[in-house]
Amino acid sequence: MANCCGAARCTCRVTAGPGITVEGNGSTSAPYVISGTGGGAPSVVTAGDTPTANNTVTGTGAAGDPYVVTTDVIVDPAPPAGGTNLLQSGPDGLYVECADVRGCFSAGDGAAYDPVTGEITARVSADAGNTTVFGSDGGLFTPASSTALQAADTPTVDVTVTGTGAAGTPYEVSAAVILDPAPPGGGSNLIEEGPDGLYVECADVRTCLSAGDGATYTPGTGEIEARLSTEADNTVVFGPDGGLYVPPAAPLEVGCGLQGDGSAGAPLAAFPVAGSQPWADDWDCDPAANSTLKCDPGSGALWTPPEHTSAAVTLQQNHPLGTPTVNVTAGFVLVDVNAWSEGTYTADTLSPCRGVSFSTRFTGHVELSWPANAQFELGYAVQINGGALGVRVLHGVYVNGPARRERYSFGVSQAAVLPPHTGYAVRVYPAVRVIAGSVTFNQWITDTDLIAMTR
Repeated sequence: MANCCGAARCTCRVTAGPGITVEGNGSTSAPYVISGTGGGAPSVVTAGDTPTANNTVTGTGAAGDPYVVTTDVIVDPAPPAGGTNLLQSGPDGLYVECADVRGCFSAGDGAAYDPVTGEITARVSADAGNTTVFGSDGGLFTPASSTALQAADTPTVDVTVTGTGAAGTPYEVSAAVILDPAPPGGGSNLIEEGPDGLYVECADVRTCLSAGDGATYTPGTGEIEARLSTEADNTVVFGPDGGLYVPPAAPLEVGCGLQGDGSAGAPLAAFPVAGSQPWADDWDCDPAANSTLKCDPGSGALWTPPEHTSAAVTLQQNHPLGTPTVNVTAGFVLVDVNAWSEGTYTADTLSPCRGVSFSTRFTGHVELSWPANAQFELGYAVQINGGALGVRVLHGVYVNGPARRERYSFGVSQAAVLPPHTGYAVRVYPAVRVIAGSVTFNQWITDTDLIAMTR
């Protein structure tokens, strides 16, 4: 067996045992050579792992199949802090390179860092007025006599710098708050400056408020109150607790002709149905839709419009006087200049305040005689509201023939719809146009029918 001290360098003594042969003296030129099988059973070798090493034992421990112990270092794939393990295993052993660790660093204020090269340098500010630079020896350098200081104003502060920065005349920085003399809203600036600082008092802001409907306001004290109406029957009062109070309304009893309960959703109002007996006794229709009782939204008064009325009249006028003979004319001429007219007819004739619609029909009954080969046209010249005459042709003879005596009847109508207090007048005149020969009128009678009704 061989016994060794286990140091980096040690002196060993080898002795032979049963079945073991030892040759050599342990020197460099004659190292020990141990042979033989020995006389005892082989030693038992097992692998023992640790968190950082994985050991493997192969072989039986015999001379021809010795034990072989192999150890693999364990590299943690998920370090406990959650990052990437920088330790790597290669075919030639474990390693950590600079490129692996450079990504672990970054630069903060005043430093610059290049993760590719790993170079760390100081970072000089690029702000205007900075006097710090890199000196000739590569260090940070700020000249003792080149300190620069300047004032930077804002819309609300005016900054002033005095002095030279020397020991005898140091820099002195003062600042004054800027108060806007003309605020953008067009009013006065409520902020004021006093010997002890800026201030805004209650008296300054109370004039910013005013009272509208339902409120009172005292600028001297800043007190705001509700303002109660002085109109009659106002039920709003101040309650014992100082709040607005409306006493509960007494239940209303609704009698005949009224509807609603007096609430905002159903105000008390007239129920517009005419008559005191049940509606169905005389009329078979909806009472609210067909009643003539109305409420004027301007005055709030109930009213009933005048009843509808109608009128019809038939008048007859015999014209012309005598039996005139009319020879060839250049156009239509009036046979009688005394026309029938209903005069200036207004809606007030039938019912005040209502409009009226009416129609007028004029029917002519004409007896006339003419010689052979006479040709002519008959009609009425109509005038409306004193305007120009317009002839409406109603009968004509256009073919040569024997002398004749005939009676004809023909009519012309005119209708109108009038608003209240509006007049309308229609006049008709017998008219004739003799084309050839002559025409003698023995009789011309006009029947006038007028039918009118209120709207």
